Amino acid sequence: MPRTPSKRRSGAGASAQAMADVIRGDERRKQNRTAAWALPASLVPSAAAAYMTAAATNRYVGAAVLVIATVLALRRIYRSKGSSWATGAAGERRTRRILAPLVWCGLGRWAVLHDRQIPRSRANLDHLVIGRCGPAYVDTKTWQSKTSKVRIDARGSLWYGRYPQQRAVETVLWEAQRAAETLGHPVRAIIAVHHAAIPPGGLVSAGVTIIQATELRRHMRSLPKEPGWNRARIRQAALLADQQLRPAA
Repeated sequence: MPRTPSKRRSGAGASAQAMADVIRGDERRKQNRTAAWALPASLVPSAAAAYMTAAATNRYVGAAVLVIATVLALRRIYRSKGSSWATGAAGERRTRRILAPLVWCGLGRWAVLHDRQIPRSRANLDHLVIGRCGPAYVDTKTWQSKTSKVRIDARGSLWYGRYPQQRAVETVLWEAQRAAETLGHPVRAIIAVHHAAIPPGGLVSAGVTIIQATELRRHMRSLPKEPGWNRARIRQAALLADQQLRPAA
């Protein structure tokens, strides 16, 4: 049974990183159990080879052979497989860094909240951005392949290489709707993609905008302003979101 990590984090990618830590902890415990029997078993022949090498040359060369064999055995046992959770958390942190200048240089015209729990749900909101354009929900996707094409088919469905992504689009729409219920105002839905190339100008599927993550800040600034979304309203909406949407981690 997975264990809950004792150290709590907050901010972009915190909940995904917490899951990654749980998975990594389970993996490490399995590796420790493997090492208890596999390391001695692999080092017996290595020790014999080191002894023979020392007899044929000198003890320093023999010791070097044993050290190298031990290091290689440990690397084989403790090699991490990684996880999609860790990849996702890293992507969310990159998106946070992309959005940060909006707040730093925005003079109160932007507010950004990261990794917030959707009420009565196990789902979370990656990034909620509030500005003169009104509120927008940004979901981070880390699609590693730079050769797989991101496209919209004839039916308007999103694809990443040969993998359909319409379920992801529907999930992002649902998450944006939950944010809208909290704020009492429609929320734009955006998918920011890291690594995989998006056609210039982005894509739109079922009302969700899909753009390259590196273009996110420029895209947010280019959105048309909505009447009434001044600094005071942005501040009030951010306060409401902060009160109603607790940190997911």
